[in-house]
Amino acid sequence: FAETTGTSESTARETFATTTRLSELPSTESKLRSGELSLQQAAHVTAGAFKDPASEPRLLRKAKRSGMRELRDEKERVIAAVTDAVTDAVEARRIAKAERHLRTWTNGYATQGRFSGPTEEVAKLLHALEPLEQGRFEKARRSGEHEARDAYRFDALIELADGGGVAAQKPSAEAARVRVDLTALLRGTTRSGETCEIPGVGPVSVEHAREVLSHGLLQLVITNGVDVQTVVSSTRHVPAALKIAIAERDQHCKVRGCDRTVGLHRHHTKPFRETHHTRYSELGNVCDQHHHRIHDLDHEIVDHRDGTWSLRAPPGEAAA
Repeated sequence: FAETTGTSESTARETFATTTRLSELPSTESKLRSGELSLQQAAHVTAGAFKDPASEPRLLRKAKRSGMRELRDEKERVIAAVTDAVTDAVEARRIAKAERHLRTWTNGYATQGRFSGPTEEVAKLLHALEPLEQGRFEKARRSGEHEARDAYRFDALIELADGGGVAAQKPSAEAARVRVDLTALLRGTTRSGETCEIPGVGPVSVEHAREVLSHGLLQLVITNGVDVQTVVSSTRHVPAALKIAIAERDQHCKVRGCDRTVGLHRHHTKPFRETHHTRYSELGNVCDQHHHRIHDLDHEIVDHRDGTWSLRAPPGEAAA
């Protein structure tokens, strides 16, 4: 099938798995046949709904209203909730540890690779790379260079391997943040619709969240569905509680269609010199590329009712 369709074997396997699961998910099958869902969207919806049929309507709504990254993240939460009984969580972590790997293969003068491991351990690597990656990006921007963010992440990995910045970098509370629903934390497991995850990385067990809490060293964000909107500062400084609230609300760039979760900047929608305050409702996280358009290219923010932004370019330029 892979040879016939010109796809990889992994894509062919995923297609077969999706079509097999569709037989038990008629709503998803109907939307796929009508063109409301792409095959890639259907793969995520069926992977979650096959584990928890009650999640199918929620996943279909997510597919309709959100980007691919948000749909994938919601699917991972569904699967994690199904397997988060205490014994299952222990077994899942054991399997993740046992199956950890880093594989490479060559393609001409380039070497490609893939890796897999327990989410909480992969998070340590990604957070170690983040400040180095940001430094590479800022240096390139100052010199007028523009490359893909993934290229800077690769450069950061090499810098880390060379020992660059290791002594100076210490784990920050932000880097070690865990997000968990209060009901799940008290119960000890997640249920459908609940969250326990390392933001920007992926789901972890409630057991891990409790370990974090018992150590008392890291930030644990406990959610109960209420936004923090009462914290206001009379200075440009953003208080710690407000930083956490913004990071929770804007887990990726606020600009529609952008799913960047790293290298985000907090942006004041109204200039501090005019308002003389820092407020939750007037702050938002945007990626470095969109932040550059706002600050340096004079793009105007259009704030939509669903909480997302779009950017309006100056006359004569293409819109974002």
